[in-house]
This record gives sequence, structure tokens and C-alpha cells, in this order.
Amino acid sequence: INAEYMGINTFLPYTFELLVDKNVEVGTSAINALIKLVELVKVEHVEPQLLNVVVTLAHDERAEDYRVVAAQLFNELAPRFKEQLCNDVVIKEVVTLSEDMSFSVRKTVASNLGKLGKVIGPDATVAKLFPVYQQLSKDDIWGVRKACAESICEMSEAIQQANRPPLVEIFERFTDDISRWVRVAAYQQLGPLISTCAAGEVTPRLLKCFTDMAFQSESGNDSDFGEYCAYSFPAVVQSVGAAQWPDLEQAYLTLIKDVQWKVRKSLAHSLHVIAHIVGRDITEKTLTQAFDLFLKDLDEVKIGVVANISEFVEVLGEELREKYVPIICQLPSETDNWRLRKQVAHKLGHLAGLVSPLSCKQIISQLGIRLLEDSVADVRSATFGACSGILRRLCEGEPGDRKEFLEYLQKLRSSPNYQTRQMYVYIAQELAEQELANPAVKIFEEEFLGQLVELAADRVPNVRMAVAKVLSATLLNSSFKGNPKTDQIKGKLAQDTSKDVAYFSAMDVSRE
Repeated sequence: INAEYMGINTFLPYTFELLVDKNVEVGTSAINALIKLVELVKVEHVEPQLLNVVVTLAHDERAEDYRVVAAQLFNELAPRFKEQLCNDVVIKEVVTLSEDMSFSVRKTVASNLGKLGKVIGPDATVAKLFPVYQQLSKDDIWGVRKACAESICEMSEAIQQANRPPLVEIFERFTDDISRWVRVAAYQQLGPLISTCAAGEVTPRLLKCFTDMAFQSESGNDSDFGEYCAYSFPAVVQSVGAAQWPDLEQAYLTLIKDVQWKVRKSLAHSLHVIAHIVGRDITEKTLTQAFDLFLKDLDEVKIGVVANISEFVEVLGEELREKYVPIICQLPSETDNWRLRKQVAHKLGHLAGLVSPLSCKQIISQLGIRLLEDSVADVRSATFGACSGILRRLCEGEPGDRKEFLEYLQKLRSSPNYQTRQMYVYIAQELAEQELANPAVKIFEEEFLGQLVELAADRVPNVRMAVAKVLSATLLNSSFKGNPKTDQIKGKLAQDTSKDVAYFSAMDVSRE
């Protein structure tokens, strides 16, 4: 018995029965199972085995639960029903359900129009589904109107730009609704709604509604509004563009001082995104204020800005980059939070490329050394890639700029601590990988490849194992293959007394 036959004749009937189970979790699981199960149904069986069953549920007057499930399935299964069946059958049924006496059915219809709209296309959505949505948005029951507010973005995505103004009018009506729950639901969707609009579609009132959320949070009227506003801020800025930043600026400056740390955390994580949208002038004038505050904030907030700190700094001009690097490099010494130090370590290599080789030498390379000696292994390992970036940047400066940092790295290979010697191996690997990706600076072969030959005969198997992994993962899968020193490493490891070392040195690890 093939899977398709089993699906139609056995599983589908049971699944449809479970859809209306009194236990809500069972019903939800049944819908999820049905969505996956219908993929087994052949095209010629979609109408008789799926659509007709859902239509039957839609006309079942025994209990509203059947019609609620039908309203949900018409939307969820629309991609399987395809455009013609949706136009010929499904839309008529949805219109009927939208006029049902049960508000639960109407509420479900209001929440389940988006996928159907995408299947039938924007023209049919405007002509046939949008009137349904408009009618439900005026329903006497606040729960139905709330469902419309919650699904307004899906409706916006399903229609064309020319037809969006009436939808904006509906939203504006929601913001004045007598029900607080409808108003809150509308404001929660405001940012995402604006992100579906082109710049010219965002009315001044719509934008003011968005910025007002920042001030409502400040006054304590609706504390969640600040979170909604902060979370959507990058998407809104992207939609309206840098030209309308003056309309958003005061709201942003209010939010970065919000008493709720979750609001500030959200903005800290998105600071670099907004900086890239609005450009250097606005970033240097306004966003640096947020940057300064976040660097002095709680660790939960600070780690958000540190995680993308180099992406933010690269928007700044040279003068401000040089100003902020010492401040950033001071962060690890000001905290006991090793995760924060790890984040700084991850970004240090990128930061090195954003400042002068002199600043890299005097400030960044010194921090790199301290982080390589950190008490937490995760911080040390996060610094390997940074060391490569730092050394490559120093090589672009004066001939003597790299001397101190290179000497420090070379001392690692002769350390009495085998874990330190392992660190040297992995730093060398990072250098090789970065050199292969960008051969503008070449230092690996000159300064590190020969030293790996020595470490291939290290007295500790763990060090030789590290060299073996670098050999198979990097050296033998790149232009370094065939290099006499690479061949020396391969020859030594192939005869290693440790079977594991010999095995790893012979592995073929493909480069992605």
C-alpha cells in the first residue's frame, strides 16, 4: 500500500475527526498534521477528498466548532487548493462564514484571509476578500475587530500599493476604537504595517501614531507600546527613508532612555541597522548619543550593541572611529561578564580594519594580547580570528608596526603550556583562512607555515592533533596544497604514533 493511498483512506478521516476535539491542543496538532498530510494527496483527489470535506464542515450547524475549523482550513489549505478552486469555491464559502451568527466563526475568518489572498492574487483579493475584511473590521463584537487588527499586515501584503490607502484608513479607525484591546492590537501591528508600505503610502497621521507610542510608554499609559515601537523602529526607518528621520528622531531619543531595559535592549541590537539606513551624518549627530548610553547600560543592553559594534563603527567617519576605539577596548576590563568579553573579542579583528595601523598597534593589539590570556577558554578561542585581523592590519602600516604583536604570537608556539601551543596552531589557521579569502596581505606562509612543521612533531598528541585538523581542513584544500612545507607536515603526521592524529591528518575535509 503506497503512502498516497494510506493518506487518503486512513489518516485523513481520523485527522478531520480530531480537528474538532474538545481539547484545543489536540485540534491544533490535528491542523498541523493535516497541513503536512495533504502534501501526499494527488491533484485529482484535492477536491473530492479535501475541499468537499471542508465545505461540509462549513455548513455543519450542529456546533460552531465545525465552522470555526472550516474557516481556518480554507486559509491554511489554500496553497493546496490552488487559484481556480479558491476562486470558484473557497471564496464563496468564506463570504458565507464571514456573515455567520457566531462571532467565533467571524473572528476566525478575520484571522484567516492572508494565505488565501496570496493564492488568488492582489486583484481578486481587492475585489472579493477586502470587502469581507472591511465588513468584519466594523463588527459589533470587539474580538472580531481585534482579529482584524492582528491580521492587517497579512491583508496589506496581499493587495497592491494602489489599494492600500483604504487599509490605512481602517487602521486609523482601529486606533480610535472604543475597545482598549483593539487599540493595543492595532498599535502592536503598526510597525510591521508601515514596513509593508512604500514611503509615499505612509501618511503623516500613520507615522505620528507610530512615534506617539514612544511617548505613551514614557508617560506610563501603555508600557508595552515602547516595546512595540522599539522592535519595529528599523523596519519603519527602512520604509520611510532617512529623509523622514526628523519626524522619528524625538521618539528615538525618548526610547533610548526608556525605563524598561527590554526597550533599550531592542534598540541596542538594532543600532547598527538604523545607522546603515540613515547614513553617516545622522549617525554621528544622533545615534552616537544612543551608542554612548548603551555602552554604560546594563549588561543585557550593552551586549546588544557590542554584538554589532564594528558594523556601527564602520558608518562613522575616521575621526569618531579613532575616538571610540579606546572606549570600546576598555570594555573588557570594566566587566566580570565573560560573555561580554567574548563579544568584544569576536569584533576586534573587524575593528582593527576600521582604524589606522597606529591605533591598531597602540590599542587594539594590546587588547588582543589580554584577551588571549583571559581566564575563560571561550574568550580566548573567540580571539583567534581577531588576532589574524589585527596582524593583517598591522602589516598594512609601517614596517615596524607588526613587530611587537608578531613576536608575542610567535612566543606562543614555544610555551611550556601545551594549550597555549594549540592556540598558536588555531591562530595560524585563521591567518591562512583570511589570507585565502583576501590575499592582499600575505604573512602566513612567511611567518607561520614553517612553525607548523615544528609543531607537527610536538611532544603532546593534542597539539599534533590540532595541526592535523588544520592540515586536513585548510592546507590540503587550498592553494597551500603542494607547498613543500605542507608536504612536510603531512609526512610527519602520517607516521604519527597516535592513530587518531594519523587518521585526522588523512581526512578529506571539503571546503564550502
